[in-house]
Amino acid sequence: MNEIVLASASIGRKKLFQKYFKSFKISVSNINESKIKISNPYDLTKRLCYLKASSIAKFYQDDYVFGFDTIVVCENKIITKPKNKEEAIEFLKFLSGKKQSIITGFAVMNMVNKIEIVDYDETILIFKNLDQKFIEDYVRNNNVTKYAGGYAIQDSDEFIEIIEGDFENIIGAPMKKIVDIVLKLGLGYLLNDEVVRV
Repeated sequence: MNEIVLASASIGRKKLFQKYFKSFKISVSNINESKIKISNPYDLTKRLCYLKASSIAKFYQDDYVFGFDTIVVCENKIITKPKNKEEAIEFLKFLSGKKQSIITGFAVMNMVNKIEIVDYDETILIFKNLDQKFIEDYVRNNNVTKYAGGYAIQDSDEFIEIIEGDFENIIGAPMKKIVDIVLKLGLGYLLNDEVVRV
């Protein structure tokens, strides 16, 4: 039987997949994201998620491999994962009070059935004005180098002023689109019974 493989170490994505799928495997891609130089944020996320999925799919040829990549764009600047806590503080200061776009690219692959689906979703949000103490406390107490922009939106309700679009996309996986694809591929039996199947 075909299985789902999540090509990501993200705790947020793991929790989303636990919510939606009966079972899945995790196999983490180790591609060097810093080597991929693409200026268009949509093309960048789609390229990175494709590379992540394809690097794992060759080892799970019968299964459906899902790769993801999330970036933050603010004032036409692409913001990826901070290199360290100091850079995370800089990112959060920059994002404070501003409108930003969270773009998550996703790739679905099955080598045996020759399936390659690559797309993205975009969520718009506006940050609250974050004070210096909140930023420093948040960065000190969280593993901020794992997250695009230096934050995980699910960690605190102090971030969001306004959100437009899929909240789960900010966490790292646009599950509404993923569920649609899973159903179109005839894999509805892999979804949790509680998931609404439209």
